[in-house]
Amino acid sequence: MISFEPTEKQLAMQEHFRRLAVERLQTRSMQIDAAIPAGVDADYLAVIAEENLNAFLIPEAYGGRPLDRMSLAILFEELGAGCAGFAAVYAQTFHGIAALLIGGSEEQKKRFFPLLLPPGGHVASFCVTEEKSGSNTSSFSTFFNRKGRFFILRGEKNPVINAGHGRFYVVWANEEGTKNRSGISTFLIPEKTEGLRFGPYHDKPGFRPAPTATVHLENVCIPIDNMIGPAGSGYLLLMQTLDWGRALSAAIAVGLARAAIEEVIRFAKQRVILKRPIIRNQSIAFLLADLVTELEAARALVWRACRLIDIGKDHTVASSMAKLYASELAVRATTEGLLILGQSGYRRPSLMEKLHRDAQAFRIAEGTSHVQKLIISGQL
Repeated sequence: MISFEPTEKQLAMQEHFRRLAVERLQTRSMQIDAAIPAGVDADYLAVIAEENLNAFLIPEAYGGRPLDRMSLAILFEELGAGCAGFAAVYAQTFHGIAALLIGGSEEQKKRFFPLLLPPGGHVASFCVTEEKSGSNTSSFSTFFNRKGRFFILRGEKNPVINAGHGRFYVVWANEEGTKNRSGISTFLIPEKTEGLRFGPYHDKPGFRPAPTATVHLENVCIPIDNMIGPAGSGYLLLMQTLDWGRALSAAIAVGLARAAIEEVIRFAKQRVILKRPIIRNQSIAFLLADLVTELEAARALVWRACRLIDIGKDHTVASSMAKLYASELAVRATTEGLLILGQSGYRRPSLMEKLHRDAQAFRIAEGTSHVQKLIISGQL
């Protein structure tokens, strides 16, 4: 039997994080959004610690209490509704953990997973993108070479979420002298490693609560035990990690779209013109009918992708479909939301204005919408 009906446990978790999103994340996100770009907010790190969020991502054998992907999708949606930037900070840690889960050795898992558990709120960082490569992940200008029992890494990754705060950094690089997929490997770099430094935080139009900066690798020396998997396996590991991550990125986009739609519905019920609320105008009522229908469809795509991951089935196209559809819905919902709210939405501080800026990032991060279409069409 096929069923997407949440269990009582999932519903209880959903309710808990829905309250947390409204009471703590949404208000704080507006303050961070208006501030000068800085590192990961202390209040956000406190939430990670108090809720022990990282434990949801780590197997029991290493001190975690993991959730299945369907449950994670529910969690990420609620966090995305509260603050997509905070959800992105958390998702960045998920990506670091996912790379270890997929390709890491037992020794690496025992060494690095505990770094993300309490006491304290901790994050990891996922270093793939480079200034010139963009969506091209088939080769990198960051390179490494071997020196005895060590690897030496040189280059820059930009932009990187959680830069300067990660307990460890998962870095993709090409072996020196290679410029193709077969030369890509993946490395674990602990915080405070000599030669690891960070540029100033970027002043972005959206996702401002998710701090990004350049990660500089200046002759970073790490032991050979810090390579994830065999040499040359980095490209495959990256694709597998992104397939997992896109499904949850889509869940964040669903949460943001839902927050925008709920804001529009509240406004449309309260805004009265010619003695009746504007939600009774057919043009607005039909638009909202389309949006709530698309929201249900986006959530179903996310849950389907997560279900396929849970049961070990091929999920590449399903994850890309969910990411594509949810990303475009987030942009559409916030764009139409600004139109309906009018001047009250098109000024700061305004929740809808912030949601609109945040929504644009979903069409870019983890592969643009065009990249998702390439992945989907490639399987036709």
